[in-house]
Amino acid sequence: MTKNISLDLLLSDEVCRLLDCFASTMKIQVVFYSRSGEVLRRGRSFGNSRYCTLMQEKFFGISRCIELDNKMQKLCKKEDRAVLYRCHAGLYELIAPVKVLGEVAGFVMFGQFRAGDEIPDFAAAEQELVEAFAQLPDFDIDGAESLKDMINMLIGYIVDKELVSYSGSMKLQTLRYFINENFNKPVSLNQAAKFMHMSESSLTHFLRDNHHTSFKQLLIEKRLSHAEKLWRENPGLSVAETAAMVGYDDPHYFSRLYRKNRKRTAKSFIDSLRIR
Repeated sequence: MTKNISLDLLLSDEVCRLLDCFASTMKIQVVFYSRSGEVLRRGRSFGNSRYCTLMQEKFFGISRCIELDNKMQKLCKKEDRAVLYRCHAGLYELIAPVKVLGEVAGFVMFGQFRAGDEIPDFAAAEQELVEAFAQLPDFDIDGAESLKDMINMLIGYIVDKELVSYSGSMKLQTLRYFINENFNKPVSLNQAAKFMHMSESSLTHFLRDNHHTSFKQLLIEKRLSHAEKLWRENPGLSVAETAAMVGYDDPHYFSRLYRKNRKRTAKSFIDSLRIR
């Protein structure tokens, strides 16, 4: 897979049900983030806690929370491990990387729980905050370590069962399927875009920005690769015959494309097969 491309996670219905059940059972918040930090999915039963909402209203805005989330995501990615930390509101949160094919594809955060009854001093005088703090789930530090183990098992299950995937890869796989089915006949960018329910411009930008290629180049590569497959199976095929079989009416144009992309002539490839 191409490195350092910004792609989001696709979450299956099964992942969403797992998150909902986990959030309900543990009475904590569960949030999936994309690689870029965008919230993709929250556990159904538990959103932002009343305590956090009050803290944001009375002492700081949500921007400070988002800033800390982003900072911890970066640390999590850098150290390639789950990170347990205490936020400025005095609550504990744990964020873990979700890796697909060896790359960090996103993050899952479990949080808004306390470890004991130590509410931050600046909030202790607010009875409403004290009561809201007391209503939060309480884990001791050993309990938090056990939670980390559970989370690692949950993420491992999700990844092993391929319940998450890169949205970018899904798009690319869909496009490759379209090309594989249509490469041997006249086919256009417009047809591919319609098949993928995208505009021509969106598809072009997606391929250029995320995969450094184009529809035309993917189509050429498929046609040339299939031509080589045909020659391996039957070295007696002429260039003209093969060109027609992979979608080119003009064998001279096909030969020029082959030489440009393979840095050798089609004839030299065929000859090398006959020598073996």
